[in-house]
Amino acid sequence: MPNRQAILVVEDDSRWQSILKELLQDEGYEATVIADYQDCRQALQEHIFDLVIIDLQLDESAPMWDGERLLDHISRRYPGTPCIVVSGQGDIRIVRDAFKQHSVVDYIAKDRFDILAFITAVKTALAQDRTDRVREELATTVALAAVRRALEEGFGLEEIKDLCFDLAIDFDNLPGEGKKAREVLAYCQRYGRLEELVANVTRLRPGLL
Repeated sequence: MPNRQAILVVEDDSRWQSILKELLQDEGYEATVIADYQDCRQALQEHIFDLVIIDLQLDESAPMWDGERLLDHISRRYPGTPCIVVSGQGDIRIVRDAFKQHSVVDYIAKDRFDILAFITAVKTALAQDRTDRVREELATTVALAAVRRALEEGFGLEEIKDLCFDLAIDFDNLPGEGKKAREVLAYCQRYGRLEELVANVTRLRPGLL
């Protein structure tokens, strides 16, 4: 059985907390409800959410709406995480700016709340997010294959040694007999150094990538 998709609901009104959570759970989603800015930041740090649903104005006394601050935080720290704004505020400028500056995929006004429209928005956002992730994974797979092919076909053993020297990789301690090119790629992938590897391969063999 696949893992349920996780949704974070940021809402300070207890009635709306219950409504949104119940609707999401009825659809089979894992819904976490949080009421304020700081707790939301903590939750985002500790868990991975497939979608965030945000009420823009969490604290009426705050000079800047906490929902805006959260959208900004999510955009900077968790880019690509889709967000749906569900708010009782009708400030068109705030909503318009949210769409332009952040990963907001839909807006639903509380005073015109429609259950079917809400569920449709959630499903659409999650489907698009999953499609984007599949595309990213596919692009990464294709890129890795291209780098591996470039190393295996364009670099001899001594050149692989020179490449390792440039990258401060211990060539002698790389595992694998006769497959050092693959091990260099695996090392860089494991330690988050693919960009360095690609840059060096491109510098040494401009036409291979």
